Amino acid sequence: MSTKTFKKGVLASSIALIIAGGVSSQAMAADETKSANKEIEVIQVTGIRGSLKEALNQKRFSDAVVDSISAEDIGKFPDRNIAESLQRIPGITIARNFAGEGGNVSIRGTNPELTLVTMNGNYLASTGWFSQQPASRSFDMDLLPPELVAGVDVYKSPMASLDEGGVGGTVAVRTRKPLDLEANTLYLSAEVQNNSIADGNGKGATAFYSWKNDNETFGLLGSLSTLESIGLAHKAENYMDDGWAGAGISEFKQDRKRTAYDLTLQYAPSDDLSMNLHYFGVDLDAANTNQNYLIIAGTDPAGFNANVTGATKFGPVNGFALNGQYAGAAFDDTNSRNAETDTRVITYEVEYSGDTYSINAKIGNTKATGGDGGNYNVGWVSGNANQSIDFDMSGHNSMLLSPNNTDASNHAEYNMNNASVVAGDREDEETFAQFDVNFDVDLGPVSSIKTGAKLRDHEFTSFNKKWQFQDGFTDGLTKANFADGHFDHSGVGLSGDSPTAVARVNGDQVRAYMDSVKTGETLLKDSFGIIKEDIFAAYVQGDFSGDDYRGNIGLRYVKTETSADFFLGDTPATEESDYADWLPSFNLAVNLDTDLILRVSAAKVISRPNYSFLNPAASVNETTKRITKGSVQLDPYRANQYDIGLEWYFNEESLVSATLFSKDISSFIIAGANESRITYQGEEYILSEPGQGLGGQLEGIELQYQQQMGEFGWSANLTYTDGFGLQDTGGEVEKVPLAGMSKVSYNLSAFYENDLVSTRIAYTYRDEFIAQSTGIGGNTGWDAHGFLDANVTWHATDSIDVSLEATNILEETTTQRFVSEFDAMRLAAENGRNVYLKVSYRL
Repeated sequence: MSTKTFKKGVLASSIALIIAGGVSSQAMAADETKSANKEIEVIQVTGIRGSLKEALNQKRFSDAVVDSISAEDIGKFPDRNIAESLQRIPGITIARNFAGEGGNVSIRGTNPELTLVTMNGNYLASTGWFSQQPASRSFDMDLLPPELVAGVDVYKSPMASLDEGGVGGTVAVRTRKPLDLEANTLYLSAEVQNNSIADGNGKGATAFYSWKNDNETFGLLGSLSTLESIGLAHKAENYMDDGWAGAGISEFKQDRKRTAYDLTLQYAPSDDLSMNLHYFGVDLDAANTNQNYLIIAGTDPAGFNANVTGATKFGPVNGFALNGQYAGAAFDDTNSRNAETDTRVITYEVEYSGDTYSINAKIGNTKATGGDGGNYNVGWVSGNANQSIDFDMSGHNSMLLSPNNTDASNHAEYNMNNASVVAGDREDEETFAQFDVNFDVDLGPVSSIKTGAKLRDHEFTSFNKKWQFQDGFTDGLTKANFADGHFDHSGVGLSGDSPTAVARVNGDQVRAYMDSVKTGETLLKDSFGIIKEDIFAAYVQGDFSGDDYRGNIGLRYVKTETSADFFLGDTPATEESDYADWLPSFNLAVNLDTDLILRVSAAKVISRPNYSFLNPAASVNETTKRITKGSVQLDPYRANQYDIGLEWYFNEESLVSATLFSKDISSFIIAGANESRITYQGEEYILSEPGQGLGGQLEGIELQYQQQMGEFGWSANLTYTDGFGLQDTGGEVEKVPLAGMSKVSYNLSAFYENDLVSTRIAYTYRDEFIAQSTGIGGNTGWDAHGFLDANVTWHATDSIDVSLEATNILEETTTQRFVSEFDAMRLAAENGRNVYLKVSYRL
């Protein structure tokens, strides 16, 4: 049962719960914490109810527009994936990645690149692992084991004391500290995973231990989490109206291995002084193999169409024949990658409290290394004569790709035709130093003034190397040399007699063979780029309160100096740019009644361009014949945002709320806005460059309902968003869709919990939206889709839990479409249903 007692209209109460949430980016006064904690008792509830109640309290007593997810105990995060928990929050949508798990997070209809992810108030470095993935600033939330996280706060309105960078919002991850836990806290768990369309099983284990001395002045915390997950995607890919045209029957296979570790040392020799050393690391082995049975049209519509008979439909953008019979052979393409990414974080923090002030000083470094580890590309062709392909790529929900005079399932028939490796490497690093001071003042309603400064030295490096091999290394080899059964494709997105039993090759064996015949490698200078950012930020923020109101007002100044080192031909070159922004913010919460809160906020926000946009060097994709480059002269994303909302807490565990929000966008970036055809190394390529949007508008409403009655509870939220960007197209200004924006998204969930068992079922839906394709590249339109998830936990003893969780229970497939007047299916994908069985022990 809860022993929580609310005190209304007390500023100290509000600040206390923010402190309890661990907003580490601000300097907080220890005496203020003690005083506030006298006003509000500690929440003493457990399980799902405990997590929801704590999150509700953090929302209720925050000064800003904040939603939270909390783990009331170690290993009791609401979902096994942090992103999948975040999608239960109003205004949050996620993209489930290649293996079907939640990854990047969108806030209020913005692109995931505009979501800032921090750990204990600071940036988390990331490189990504997919060879066709832009070098962005977004962080994949599936890299963070939920067992290591105390809670996550989503700031939809900023404060001057928070780092800038999230036009959409900020996802602030909080980790645990040993002096906040009982001495000798121990948590152990083991789990196994099954995927409905993949072979084998995944498995994982976590160990967590926290200790502190009897005087509670020194503590240490250590944890280790390992997870091997299996993932598979069956896909139908149609790119017949792209600049590089082709279509294929595809299987993406990935067995991921994630190892995460966390170490925290905390020393508090007195009530006034505390020191904290935190180290976090995560290693992801993301080796994967994508095999695609293709019809290739290339980049020349006239040349392809000359070999097609019976065509009645043609692509409206590039004019490729979309149906008929192609007089040519299918091309089987294998792309296998030794992908990996590693992220490290180390921070040292000192807090000191005086009689009327407190000081917080922090230094740290975060670094990520990784990349695709080499994109091993192998082409296979049949030597049979008189081959042809019956095809139809104009279907709304499916495509036809049916080869004649060949057997797609016969390993021995398909010869190794060509092979190459281009290895992409990335490194992301930021070193930071921060100093904050919080003064207690008596200036009318203003009770404290915070001020501080932060320096960040950021560097992102990316480059590709092309391998050389022994002469004749492809001679005499067929798929039979690397045989690994067959696709057994589910048929998603396919029609007619398109083959589903395609001969599969073993990606590990392909990579091992090509490693054995490698003779050297050459740096591709046109891919080399180093983006450097020197960032200075300073702020001042006043916290104010009265009998029935509270809030803060502040101003943040940020200056960013950017440079790029790259090659023009063989000549080193440098580009430089800088910009500065004044970022005012205002947050106000008014108690209209005992349980009714009016919130108003306004702020100016920015997000820096991703590194692919900034890099003037050319990223060359030989498979798609596409070259992508950027420029440091791009302006950042800028917007003015406003919120107004009502929150009714009609009992201690329940809420009804409505929030109107608006973002007036003054500057944004459009990926691939400028495209042209060029000749590169004797072949025709598409050159893709970003363009600067002219501005735009995004607005919407969030509705939320949450209630608990006894052992039952349920919640629902709905977000409606509408918006557009403005783009100059040849002297005319036109409206363009905003990437990542679904007009409608909603979440429904219900739970039942008693001393023996806790269960929950949740359904998450998002409307159609524009985003980056999960196939060859470029923007694409995603159809609406929804996912049903559920879990049940049996509390076998006071210390042992057994849980069963299922995600994507209905085995939802996702469909992507062309974003022109041609609305044919571009990509359909099925990831299957995942089921997890977990046993955990607490002491």
